[in-house]
Amino acid sequence: MKKLFLLLLCLLLALPCAAQSGFVAGWPKFAGPVVYGDKTYARVLAVGDIHGQFSRFRSMWAKVGVNDDDLVIFLGDYIEGSKTGEDLKTVLWLMEQSARPNVVLLSGNKEREFLRECFDERGNYRPGGKWGLNAELAAAGAPQLAARVRDFFASLEFCLPLEIGGRRFVFAHAGIKDGVPLNEQTEFDLMFCKTFCREYNGAAFAVIGHRPVQSEFGKDHTVPVKVPGRSVLMVDTNCKRKKGFSSCVNVLSGQFWQSGKDWE
Repeated sequence: MKKLFLLLLCLLLALPCAAQSGFVAGWPKFAGPVVYGDKTYARVLAVGDIHGQFSRFRSMWAKVGVNDDDLVIFLGDYIEGSKTGEDLKTVLWLMEQSARPNVVLLSGNKEREFLRECFDERGNYRPGGKWGLNAELAAAGAPQLAARVRDFFASLEFCLPLEIGGRRFVFAHAGIKDGVPLNEQTEFDLMFCKTFCREYNGAAFAVIGHRPVQSEFGKDHTVPVKVPGRSVLMVDTNCKRKKGFSSCVNVLSGQFWQSGKDWE
């Protein structure tokens, strides 16, 4: 009986679980530091989708201990869409961070959808539809705030190429299309495609958000995943869901941090 108990315990420990910290299984280590712009960085931190869960995100952020020697790449989807919550708080905080030279903010499909649905072709604000952010903007009582959000979303990069340890990396919200130059990638491939992690066979390492690991590997997989057989790192761990997490990965080492289980 004792041997059976120990065997069952080992099997349980081997199952994917809500780890909150650790290292991405199968992800190789890369030599640092990394040069970006005119500065050298000791860590390259990829941050998964926030979806307006600002409090959850901040609980993760506090664990990472970010400083000016870190290059931080946010992978998009900062707002949620249908619910009124912390979208505006998230966006205002990111606006402040955007002034820092070590922070790169990529666009997600949510930001692109919000621009299309809530602003006309001249950039005039037309609130409506499913967006909880509109209610938050109205509650803020600041008429010029919508224009600031518009300009911020429009300024976001679509992807970021980077060389790390002699290897080519591409950071994007949803992925990239094999064999297509970055300047010719479509908005769909970069921010909307949901099948990228199953189809990609490119040589560059791709670091993405958008597609939650739970959607590909089951609800028990709640940590960032290196897709087996592919050079893809998935960082979205379903922050918007009750039993999801906000996640960040140091791409050089594979170490990750997550928010606490605030849903317990």
